[in-house]
Amino acid sequence: MQQRTWRLLIPVVAILLATSFFTMTHAAPPLRVGLGVSDQVFKNPTAQSGYEQLMINELLQTLKLPHQIIKVPHARLRQMLADGELDLAVRQQEPGIAGIYLTSPYARVRNKAFALADFRAQLQSTADLANYRLIAFQNARGVLGPIYAEVTARAPEYRELTDHTQAVLMLLKGRTELLVMNEKTLDNVLTGLGRTRNELREFDLFAVTEFRLGSRDAALTHELDLLLSLWQKNGRLQLLHQRGQEQRHAKRPQPQPATVRNE
Repeated sequence: MQQRTWRLLIPVVAILLATSFFTMTHAAPPLRVGLGVSDQVFKNPTAQSGYEQLMINELLQTLKLPHQIIKVPHARLRQMLADGELDLAVRQQEPGIAGIYLTSPYARVRNKAFALADFRAQLQSTADLANYRLIAFQNARGVLGPIYAEVTARAPEYRELTDHTQAVLMLLKGRTELLVMNEKTLDNVLTGLGRTRNELREFDLFAVTEFRLGSRDAALTHELDLLLSLWQKNGRLQLLHQRGQEQRHAKRPQPQPATVRNE
């Protein structure tokens, strides 16, 4: 009787072992993580991507989740996430879209409008932008919202550039009247050009932009949010931001004047 029982168990044990081996050798594929990149990364493939990539790597390593970084222009991240081409993406904003879960903010960005020092007009609100020629950063209409998009659609001339240096140079050379850009990015470009913000006027017209991580996986989003909240409190995010800034600028080449091109 015992011998017969063992004969019946042998196939079951074999199936269990085979299933275990298949599971070990066919692990879940790595998470596809969308990271937005600027013109500087496109121009220099070996350039560091800074704070966001450091943050993503450390978050997912802490959770012991393998992942693959996919670098695309900022404007494509939201749609790729919605279409299922990404499992996780940076630079997501509220309001979210159906099926996408968002963490608490990991970064807050201050965008402003800048003009040359001899610009005489006073800008009181976003609506005033409709009267001037503007250059803005890539995906500004997506980041700054529908009111900004509507206003700039009525402007005499409006362009969004991927190249930050080119955008700043166009303002400095008088080829546009206003530049819309993150103030820290502007300072970095001006420093590289040997210029300062003292040459410009600035107008604080926009609310602070909050960037969040987005995913279609509610459980993953929750785990990431817990870590982000902890790192926000203990200063880990601030340290990662400092490291990212140091890496981005450690071997930064001198910006070269860019020719104007259509975007």
